[in-house]
Amino acid sequence: MKVLILGATGLIGSHALRALRGAGCTVIGMSRRRPSDEHPQHWREADFGALTAEQDWLPLLAGVDAVVNCVGIIRETRPGDFDRLHRAAPVALFAACERLGVRRVVQVSALGSHPDAATGYWRSKGAAEVDLLARNLESTIIRPSLVYGDDGASSVMFRMLATLPALMMPMAHGARVQPIHVDDLAAVIVRLVTAATAGPRELAVVGPRATTMAGYLGDLRRGMQAPPGLVLDLPMPVARVVARVAALMPSSALTPESLLMLEQSADGSNTADASAAAALLDRPLRDPAHFAHPAQRVAAAWDWAATLITLAMAALWLWTAAVSWFGWPHAESRAWLAACGVPAFAQEGMLLAASLADAAIGVLLLLRPRRWLWAAQLALVAGYTLVMSICLPFFWLHPFGPLSKNLPLLALMFFMWRASR
Repeated sequence: MKVLILGATGLIGSHALRALRGAGCTVIGMSRRRPSDEHPQHWREADFGALTAEQDWLPLLAGVDAVVNCVGIIRETRPGDFDRLHRAAPVALFAACERLGVRRVVQVSALGSHPDAATGYWRSKGAAEVDLLARNLESTIIRPSLVYGDDGASSVMFRMLATLPALMMPMAHGARVQPIHVDDLAAVIVRLVTAATAGPRELAVVGPRATTMAGYLGDLRRGMQAPPGLVLDLPMPVARVVARVAALMPSSALTPESLLMLEQSADGSNTADASAAAALLDRPLRDPAHFAHPAQRVAAAWDWAATLITLAMAALWLWTAAVSWFGWPHAESRAWLAACGVPAFAQEGMLLAASLADAAIGVLLLLRPRRWLWAAQLALVAGYTLVMSICLPFFWLHPFGPLSKNLPLLALMFFMWRASR
């Protein structure tokens, strides 16, 4: 069987591609750009959003027995993207499949989709569903809830949030989700594509149990064996303001529309009966408590800790620069420099140069943190420590530890040098 997978570089599409190949199918992936590890013979490069006419699809479907459409976006880059990608292009695809007699179509939609839904995401998905159900095709519309995959961007974000000691998020204890592991979702797609008879026209593909967003983070936290954390509800008036600000950032998944979808899920619209999907696979679905694992804990914490460490170190350098020049008596600083062998005529200039160097490091950490910058800090602090140990050894005996505190700082800088990209 020859299968065309649309959106084959996304989380669902890439896992479905591998699962179908593992099941013995000849699978052709399609996306804007072909991955470097894919042979041109097994890939078709095309802009899905530009294929809005039936004839656009005819050459792409030549010899294809089944189509799996995994294309989906959570927010628009340009006005009309939802309609182009979720309705217009799929409707043209379905028409071409019907004309060419493509045997089977699996459309990945979403729970809550309906032509009259509250958001453009759900409405556009629902409009495509109505068209597909009206056609003479062996088709199945699958509607997942939240999808987890180790390599999924949202999953990486949720694992990161799960390692925080405390956080606030919208509808943390109100929104209901029913996470499914992407491997189970891919296995469902394989069954629907390869089965001798057509599957159900519509199928909710959800995990074995519903939970709140806070509960889901708790499942991930326990799976990673991370320390306990506190998840609080962000008041909705504040959340709406945050969503408007976040929408200004192109990479943010939080927008006023996605926040509305989260609010709507409080009524159970993002949950469903999982028995049909489990019956199709003839095995239990993977529970969210077993999605994450301990080996992911450090990487998950690193996603926020790296930023925190960088900001803290930048603040340290900037404060040191300000105090060195404006706060601490220059006479005392010059006395220390004299003890280190710096002649009197050069002391003030050296003090200024050191303050400017500290400030420059702090600014660079804020604007352009790079691996070499951690190496530079490591060398500078190590140099300071060595010179002071020789010329001002009494600082090792100071109760506030001006030199002994350099030891954990050096270890932290060394770690950041080796761990940063």
